[in-house]
Amino acid sequence: MKKYNATDYIFASGYIQSREKYLLTREKIDKMLDAGTPDDALKILYELNYGDASEEVSALEFETLLSRELEKTYNLILPLVPEREYFAIFLFPNDYHNVKTLLKAEFSGIGADKYLINAGSIPLPRLMDLVRNRNYPQMRTEMAHGIREVIDTYGVTQDPQTIDLILDKACYRDINIETAELENDFVRGYIALKIDAVNLKSFIRVKEMNKPRDFFSRVYMEGGNIPERLFAGGYDETPEQFAEKLDIYGMQALLLKGFAMIRETGRFTALEKLCDDLLMDYVKDAKYASFGIEPLIAYMAARENDIKTVRIIMSGKLANIPAELIRERIRKTYV
Repeated sequence: MKKYNATDYIFASGYIQSREKYLLTREKIDKMLDAGTPDDALKILYELNYGDASEEVSALEFETLLSRELEKTYNLILPLVPEREYFAIFLFPNDYHNVKTLLKAEFSGIGADKYLINAGSIPLPRLMDLVRNRNYPQMRTEMAHGIREVIDTYGVTQDPQTIDLILDKACYRDINIETAELENDFVRGYIALKIDAVNLKSFIRVKEMNKPRDFFSRVYMEGGNIPERLFAGGYDETPEQFAEKLDIYGMQALLLKGFAMIRETGRFTALEKLCDDLLMDYVKDAKYASFGIEPLIAYMAARENDIKTVRIIMSGKLANIPAELIRERIRKTYV
């Protein structure tokens, strides 16, 4: 791997920062929420260069628009990155989503095409060929191991959940292997924080659902800052006791607030919002980097966050949910 050099990103950083004017602002979010119809809300996105001006989609097709926007984002950034490895790890979840989709479709005999994401580190036609032909030697090692384990396990359990559990683990092992080789603290810190957020959400879900302690071990992801033993100990503690142990990881307030909201509403959406906001606070530090990979990663995270916000708004508008209730779920913005 080529040694990381921040000056290699001078042009890329400047170009990406010039694209930040098309990110969602609170003003645009409020306009979407206040729009009279879902179609009116969607039109506001065209002011931010969403979609193709010659081919507008209806509100009912907003997911198609968002899928295209994700692809546009990754295709914009990838050619700008001198060391592809620094960005490819962020596409691994898309690869593994596609693997899960292909295997579930194969096991169930249903079509997979409309659920696939054409925005992974492996071109979609090649990935489809690798999976369908079990071409393990041409796959990344963890992906090959994961697929083999899925085939062996699913044949016994017939439980689709095992597909997600096994391949999610394989995905994060893949990410951790690649991240260990990178020479950038910002990227490593962001990956570790994402894994911590995943583990925290899993822990609270498992605990609130009264699942046994060993079930959490099955879903725990290596690579974060918070060790599994700390989560294991939290099973026998009150939320306040466990949250105190997370203070050194900057998650005490988040956990207490998340527990309170879940107990009040019975929904986990508030916790997901809090974790997403934590990640957005982290990437906002990239604004202080004149050049380097930081602005590119931050832009990618901001775009993913924007798309998640648009999905929340459009789903709410189509379901006739009041604007104030939708607003409660809106994530922090990058700009």
